[in-house]
Amino acid sequence: MTSKPRRMHPAALIFLTYTSIRSVIVPLIILAIGMNNGNAQFQKIIMVIVAVLIIWSVADIFVDYFMYTYQLLESEIVIRSGLFVKKVNHVPYKRIQNITTNQWFFLKPFKLVELEIETAGHSETSEVSLKAVPSSLKDEINQLRNGVQVAEDIKPVAQNTYQISWSDLLSFSLTSPAFLSGLLVVLAAYGKISDLISDQFYADMATKAAGLGVLVIVFLVILVVVIFYVGSALILIAKYYHFRLTENDGQFVIERGLFQTKKTTIATERIQAIVIKQPIMRSFLKIATIQLVIVSNSNQGDTEKDIIVMPVIKTDKIPQFMAQFFKSVPFAIPEFQPQKFTYFYNFRNYSLWFLPVLAILIATLHNHLLIAAILAVVILILWNVPAYLESKRSKVTVLNRDYIFLQNSSLLTKQTMFIPKMTIQFLKRRNSFWLEKKQIAGLTVNVRSGITERSFSVDYQKQTDIDSVMKWYKE
Repeated sequence: MTSKPRRMHPAALIFLTYTSIRSVIVPLIILAIGMNNGNAQFQKIIMVIVAVLIIWSVADIFVDYFMYTYQLLESEIVIRSGLFVKKVNHVPYKRIQNITTNQWFFLKPFKLVELEIETAGHSETSEVSLKAVPSSLKDEINQLRNGVQVAEDIKPVAQNTYQISWSDLLSFSLTSPAFLSGLLVVLAAYGKISDLISDQFYADMATKAAGLGVLVIVFLVILVVVIFYVGSALILIAKYYHFRLTENDGQFVIERGLFQTKKTTIATERIQAIVIKQPIMRSFLKIATIQLVIVSNSNQGDTEKDIIVMPVIKTDKIPQFMAQFFKSVPFAIPEFQPQKFTYFYNFRNYSLWFLPVLAILIATLHNHLLIAAILAVVILILWNVPAYLESKRSKVTVLNRDYIFLQNSSLLTKQTMFIPKMTIQFLKRRNSFWLEKKQIAGLTVNVRSGITERSFSVDYQKQTDIDSVMKWYKE
């Protein structure tokens, strides 16, 4: 079965316009600032440049749309584009690794989707990106790839389907530390533009803050944090709305999204590791998130990060979930007693990093040594919480001839990994001259993740435990 060359639906013009606006918005802002110049002749020149830029952008949008076609042949997809420089992209079906569809709410009435195709290459973006095509196109491509009906068209087996409930979605959204990332992004943006803000502005703000009082300032700070927290929760609710996981014939099909419905199919052979994550709040509530580290050739969307296959689950239900969806994985959490030397070295390392903070405290509060001492003790205790968690949670061991178990702690988040031997790119044993004398070592495990690599590490373990993993890998 082959088809004639086809164009995307006219709705693709919306996406092309958005992309064009993004590419010219910065030059337009710079030109708008230049318009403030009092020279009338200079303003006329700026207006001409703006007009030319807008006309060029509009023309480029329509050229991109009318000159872009796709064609399904017996063994490949052919993409043609370009007006003056003709481009022809041949994508053989056998090299396709993944097909992802995204459906914005305004595309649903027309049964249209965005379709992205990833191959075995190492491009930073999808090789094929069709902005508005019929939702049936994915099925056509899969039938040409496999000669059979695609997995998501087969009625899923009930026990291998998971649909998120409202209570689970709320638990996932409200216990996520993602709002902290939002705060960091805002602070980073402020750091970039801080030099552009005048000293007078800072002086005015300081005067106003002094007039508000301490309690009002504290209230405003708390209000900002709450706004970020609520905003982050709402974004996650919209992102994982109607989350559904289906496992069929060696493939996972993940559907989610409120304003944009995203549908991703993941072949089991692309899975590099299974990661169970518990941020500090979820640890107290005894719930966790299960993610997959996968091979991908795109750095966009979830393929750059870990794919979530279970947004939230009670820890006592994890064995049942693993047995249902990952039958080949020997799920077991080995019992282990953290070593005393692990606590010692982690506390030592974190305490050394605390010394600059102590020096700043003493320099700032040298006239109030009692307050400085109290603050130093409190900060030191909080500073060493990650050291305690790292020591308590770190472990690596062999489960069977195919899998290892690795557990660590990162930024107060407990991470439990099940890593198959066949996906490990290399192992690295780490120990210094002094630690080698004491039979202590660390281990780094590297696997593919997205278009790059991913490392999992544990430190300050018995050297015999590390050697047993190295021996298992060489067998």
